[in-house]
Amino acid sequence: MLGDSAGMITPLCGNGMSMAFHSSKIVSEWINSFLDKTISREKMEKQYSSQWKKHFESRLSWGRMIQKLFGKSRMTNFFIGAIKHFPFLTNKMIKATHGKEF
Repeated sequence: MLGDSAGMITPLCGNGMSMAFHSSKIVSEWINSFLDKTISREKMEKQYSSQWKKHFESRLSWGRMIQKLFGKSRMTNFFIGAIKHFPFLTNKMIKATHGKEF
């Protein structure tokens, strides 16, 4: 569950390599605690899973939802035509699918 392999990242969810680095940072903290024998393997896995969901679940959901608007010519053309008139929505979609810097 690191990077692109973590949740079938759609092309609209930003940089898969960035997600890989971010998830690696998250998991390394829990692996260190496990290796120091301060937490169990089960706790390490639960904590990582919880933090992964906190950081990535929403953006993957948004990406999948937006991606459904593409693929069929009429829907794609309608969506692109509509969004051109509301540039602030484009910025909101990018923020929702690309996450925060870490």
